[in-house]
Amino acid sequence: MNAPLILPIVCTALNPAIDKRLHLPKLTIGEVHRVAHMEATAGGKGLNVARVARALEAPVIASGFIGGKNGEWIREELTQAGIEQQWTAIAGETRTCLNLIDDSNGSSTEVLESGPPISQEESAAFVSLWRALCVPGRWMTLSGSLPRGLSPSFYSQLIEIARSKGASVVLDTSGVPLEKGVEAGPHTIKPNEQEFRQWTNSDPRDEKAMLGLAKELSSYGVKTIIVSLGREGCIAATADGRLLRAKAPVIHAINAVGSGDAFVAGWTVACARGMEMSDALRYASAAGASNAMSSGTGVIDPSLIPALAAEVQLTHS
Repeated sequence: MNAPLILPIVCTALNPAIDKRLHLPKLTIGEVHRVAHMEATAGGKGLNVARVARALEAPVIASGFIGGKNGEWIREELTQAGIEQQWTAIAGETRTCLNLIDDSNGSSTEVLESGPPISQEESAAFVSLWRALCVPGRWMTLSGSLPRGLSPSFYSQLIEIARSKGASVVLDTSGVPLEKGVEAGPHTIKPNEQEFRQWTNSDPRDEKAMLGLAKELSSYGVKTIIVSLGREGCIAATADGRLLRAKAPVIHAINAVGSGDAFVAGWTVACARGMEMSDALRYASAAGASNAMSSGTGVIDPSLIPALAAEVQLTHS
């Protein structure tokens, strides 16, 4: 069956990167290493979301800030992937991030550049672009940390614009940008367990705490809180008092980096297609699991999604 037609999902990458995965026979601190194998992709959380959403056959627009030779490389990579792009050009050089993979034990160590600062003129130009992209019925994602030069309330500003235009936002960030962002009323927030604990000083497995927070945030317009728990799966609470736990399928994980972004992509695509919440959680969980089964970051095998989704165990409270 063909997927229903939807408006292109805007996947926002305010701090994109060239993600390089360096495979090392064994990682030893303080030693010189020779790379056994290197892979590079257009990355950063927002572009991981865009790539997975496109793999799920959703139309996608990648948007954000981009600059320099690294930015040109990212543009070309996304063009080859069939992803439409609407960027704000900046004077700085888009960053590079490293994922050092120890092939002796499968562990990964990430080294992340902070990225170039954004000027007031560049910020204003993007806000104008974002405003133009916000249309009724559109789904949009905001992922990751904010680049230098932007106010911690920048996501909040974007969400307010989207809501005023009838668009829905999925917010995946942490710290002050999350605290400010929820007050603008995104449809969904998706912190991981560590981010949730730092924000609320509570355990997401505490049903009373989750439902209490969902009720509190509903006053801002937040519809759903989803806390990802790694291999355990996730817990979701809604403004109308529902609480669901999704137990992730048992898989052979190769590289879990980007699985949260794949989950966000799956959830957003499912919501855009009008899936019921239980089905959307299964779909998103399957996307996250598929990413973990790949050596890439923000890479899934769409053919595995139906079987993985069927293995997701849901419990309702």
